Amino acid sequence: MKTALLLTALVALGGCNVVVTKDPLFTRANEAGAATLKPGLWRMEMDPKCAVDETKPLADWPECAAGAVLADGMAGFYDRKSDADKPIWKEQPVILAAGDPRVLQLQTEVGGDINMESSPYLYLGVRPTKTDSDGRITEFSLWPVLCGPPPPGAQDPLTKHLLPGLTAKPDEPVCTTTSIAALQNAAKASVAWTAEIKKGHWVRAGGR
Repeated sequence: MKTALLLTALVALGGCNVVVTKDPLFTRANEAGAATLKPGLWRMEMDPKCAVDETKPLADWPECAAGAVLADGMAGFYDRKSDADKPIWKEQPVILAAGDPRVLQLQTEVGGDINMESSPYLYLGVRPTKTDSDGRITEFSLWPVLCGPPPPGAQDPLTKHLLPGLTAKPDEPVCTTTSIAALQNAAKASVAWTAEIKKGHWVRAGGR
């Protein structure tokens, strides 16, 4: 699976055994009543060995720093394609749905191993760990929403035991659902199966 936003670089097992949907399960209405992400520049702590000077403009950050500007339900980021003369600025909608745990929804770009008519939506479990004086989230932990316990062998990309409410097509490494309840249940269960819970933190106000 290839994703557009560096935030999803944390997806375990090379993008396998994760829940995706053809159509979004959440809308802005699903965010109501819950704390929001503080607008501004964020860093997703994917690579502990990544050295970055957070005081520099986002354009000067290395790709491993996984920086993104979050504001007004959008995530902006630089797509550093090897064949481009300079980084390309892109934006995509993100929704952080209310619930326990919170679930982040974003759209992805897929490679040839997933047969879907359009770019599917990917889901990440989110646990806010710090807020500012206005109650806005400034730090969180996050993990991929898995289809079930990891398969015992690396040759098997998909779990042998799908969680309730999830389905999978033969020979595909991902699963799907039309049920928000099933998705949230999977998000809660996936914490125990994720070897490394990643983090994200707010860096500063403004954008790039």
